[in-house]
Amino acid sequence: MQGKRVLLVVTLGVAGWLVIPLLARVQQSGAEAGYSLAEGDGKALVAASCAGCHSMGTSLRRGRSREDWVITVNDMVSRGAQMLPADAETIIRYLAEHYGADFVLPPEQRLLVWVDHQGNVEPLAAPPGAYNRPMLSPDGTQVAMDIPSDTTSDIWIYDIPSDELRRLTFEGNNRSATWSNDGQWVAFGSDRHRSPEERSYREDHEAYWKRADGSGEAERLTDAEFNHGPQRWTPDGKTLSISEIHPDTGRDIWMLPFEGDRTPWLFLATPVLEGGVSFSADGNWVAYTTGKPGQREVVVRAFPEAEPAHQITTGGGIEVVWPLNSKELFYRSGNKRMAVEITTGDTLTVGTPRVLFEGDFVSSPGSRAYWDATQDGQRFLMLKKVE
Repeated sequence: MQGKRVLLVVTLGVAGWLVIPLLARVQQSGAEAGYSLAEGDGKALVAASCAGCHSMGTSLRRGRSREDWVITVNDMVSRGAQMLPADAETIIRYLAEHYGADFVLPPEQRLLVWVDHQGNVEPLAAPPGAYNRPMLSPDGTQVAMDIPSDTTSDIWIYDIPSDELRRLTFEGNNRSATWSNDGQWVAFGSDRHRSPEERSYREDHEAYWKRADGSGEAERLTDAEFNHGPQRWTPDGKTLSISEIHPDTGRDIWMLPFEGDRTPWLFLATPVLEGGVSFSADGNWVAYTTGKPGQREVVVRAFPEAEPAHQITTGGGIEVVWPLNSKELFYRSGNKRMAVEITTGDTLTVGTPRVLFEGDFVSSPGSRAYWDATQDGQRFLMLKKVE
């Protein structure tokens, strides 16, 4: 059924009928999902069908009613989650039974750690926390990340030299921080434009930015029909790449210029998911991941033309990191961190990917990297689960 969507109608009783677009099933074990699901009929289906885009810890952060689980499953499928028609009702019944409205998942505690090319681990001084999507400031002295609380999620900044953790956002749900090239601003996705009772990051979020020192108010950067979140800036700092979640084409890549009238323009839209953007130092190429959940590869395209395109991986690749002062592009393949030498210019020369190290570090529930690198690519900032 590749390349073609079909429809399934699921009966909801009082909630009526829901139409869910379905794709081919992706195979992923519960172990790969990285979360221990409750025993019951439907456990294997949830692990196989729902963990391709998000970890179970992310998907089950809070409980939902049956009706809300149906809405959630529909939303996840529209973003690329895959399941067979016969499995949808079993998945919804399992989630409603074991993860109902009164369920609250304790956040997983994680450590911020440095890792070198040999896989040697050095913990930072920061205490354990429910850290997500850490990103280093350009000078490598600060870390921006989102940390969930019982009711919201906010952007926090950890200052490495002073061992100070301070909160940057105070309104709505805020995720996926990224630094401006001068380190003065932090962009992030947020649902703060909605009223408090209507806020839902999954259903409606846009890109914002705020001064990294916490002064001033956050400024909204996008305002359109679909969800938008920031990715990374071009090396000249003139354009911010953003993701758009489209009901027909999944996750697409747009560009938001910071000159002129700031009109966003579409860089790439395909029938599969694109994301995890990172630019070459000369700004002539952009790397990203593409494909169906569980079947993603790393691709590099010319920028801004989008052609030609070069597929970097063939055996799977995700979570791209491309430091500005490194000759290598880095990505994750399973539990392995990979490196490939790339020479840029008018043309692209790609070396042979090699394994840097292998380890049990926190992996991204999507395409956006849950790790980062210093500008010279010699050390990596990663998350390690507290056992």
